[in-house]
Amino acid sequence: MLYSHLPVSSHAQVVLRPLQPADAQPWFRYLSLPEVYEHTSWNVQAADELLPMIAAHEPATAASPVRFAIALLGTGELVGTAGFHTVSPLNRTAEIAYDLAPPCWGQGIATAVCASLVAWAFAQAGLVRVQATVLQSNARSARVLRRCGFEREGLLRHYRMVRGTPGDFWMYSVLRPPAPQPVSMAA
Repeated sequence: MLYSHLPVSSHAQVVLRPLQPADAQPWFRYLSLPEVYEHTSWNVQAADELLPMIAAHEPATAASPVRFAIALLGTGELVGTAGFHTVSPLNRTAEIAYDLAPPCWGQGIATAVCASLVAWAFAQAGLVRVQATVLQSNARSARVLRRCGFEREGLLRHYRMVRGTPGDFWMYSVLRPPAPQPVSMAA
């Protein structure tokens, strides 16, 4: 996904910035926690495995995935990531994904970041649809999506492998709001 401006977080505690190699260790640290691991399809065994992913999220084409660091405002410390994959410039769609360290759960950060990224994708990339897939067990993420205006479309059975086992995922989407219609002044 090509862009000229970074998205801006609407949450007072965090900023969105490009991912950096130094983010691999803190990212891996919380992805490895059982409470995160059990509700995601991540299967990373070491922080170094995240480095190619960090490098791959440098947008090179309109179809490139993009992922940003969610960092604490004062320190720049990585506490999450969010971005888009499965980007289709032809269909003007992309799939949003995010993760957040457990100490930051319940503070509205994921909701604010998700909403900011969706608004940015509609305005910056001209998308008409943003979708998300959520493991059936991930109720917290499903709540974030609903708060951001996503609607659940259905269950995708055995949609994606989760550490060697087919996982069932809920499909959610939000559509770009229609442009306001000009008011006609009848004579």
